[in-house]
Amino acid sequence: MAAVFAGRAGADVVVVETNTTAGRKLLRTGRGRCNVTHAGDVREVLPAYDRFGRFLKHALYSFTPEDMIAFLAAGQLKCRVEADGLVFPDTDRATDVKNVLLAEAKKGSVRLLYGKRASRIVKVADAFAVEVGEDSIRAAAVIVATGGKSWPQTGSTGDGYKLAAALGHTVVLPKAAAVGLIAREGWLRKLQGVAVSDVRISCSIEGEKEAAARGPMMFTGKGLGGPAVFDLSRFVTDALAGGAGPLAAAIDLVPSMNQQALQKYFVDLAASHPKKEVSTVVCQLLPRALAMCILQLAAIDPEIWMGQLSKAKRGALLAMLKALPVTICSTCPIEEATVTRGGISREEIDPKTMQSKIVHGLFFAGEVIDVDGPCGGYNLQIAWSTGALAGTNAALAAAT
Repeated sequence: MAAVFAGRAGADVVVVETNTTAGRKLLRTGRGRCNVTHAGDVREVLPAYDRFGRFLKHALYSFTPEDMIAFLAAGQLKCRVEADGLVFPDTDRATDVKNVLLAEAKKGSVRLLYGKRASRIVKVADAFAVEVGEDSIRAAAVIVATGGKSWPQTGSTGDGYKLAAALGHTVVLPKAAAVGLIAREGWLRKLQGVAVSDVRISCSIEGEKEAAARGPMMFTGKGLGGPAVFDLSRFVTDALAGGAGPLAAAIDLVPSMNQQALQKYFVDLAASHPKKEVSTVVCQLLPRALAMCILQLAAIDPEIWMGQLSKAKRGALLAMLKALPVTICSTCPIEEATVTRGGISREEIDPKTMQSKIVHGLFFAGEVIDVDGPCGGYNLQIAWSTGALAGTNAALAAAT
């Protein structure tokens, strides 16, 4: 996107691409479908970025989610908005998104050097020398858009951090975000592969307000995964990396009903179907393996009838359903993360241009910057918005 907008602004653009093909990481997004953005006005979308919103505000207003949808439509790729504002190409193919980007880059006469790694950026008077193998590319402006350290098999190996640090930039410690969490409880191993379509998972972090996320979740055997857990990981990764763990978390397995409503549900069932087995009732709310595990944790005989369930046992069951306790020990490795938390310090980047405050003519875009968002297209929108802004302003800097 940075190359596209620099090319549109009239710059002579060269992309140094480590991989032998473009968009390798993009092709993995949305499980190959590519959740291109999150629908909504910027005022609606901005709060999702929490503490990063202030830095991203100008970029998001400069190139909005609506602009991204229009960008793809101009390339003959229509999008649709799904539940919760998720936006996907009508074709459900990330490849088609990549092809639009490549076609737009071609229109701007962007040259892509595949299989080449930029090893160093040297400031030479009012220009730069980008060292690529034994060659050197002279440039009036440089954009670092190398991604973070997550999914390194796609090319995101932290190269941008080294390039920026060599030019005097501060790198905030890269950590795993949008990643699975490892938990202590042994019973989790019995639930590997079990998925729940809607949970609310919360966690208390000392000195901060409660962190919480809602959405689908999966038990991984060693812990928890899925969108709700990935979103929670954004809030706990700093604390865990700082040695604050283990952290006590609670999973609301029936978030659509509050405590009172769920209690009434069980009381009414006990009155209308007193000889119905408790396990049958819980299995109507949850996958069977999880339901049986919950009953075991609550010390309830699964074959007991609803009419035989004491008030104390019902209370224990409700407690497990509304606040299943899990102890979070750590995040999964950053190599397994969807997103990197950390990167080039925001304090050293002009949010209105994406230009370095330290080195004139040096720009940054995307995940290499210390910004991230929740699941649901927010992180790709960071890439589009910061890329468009960096590309446009890098072209202006190169022309002056």
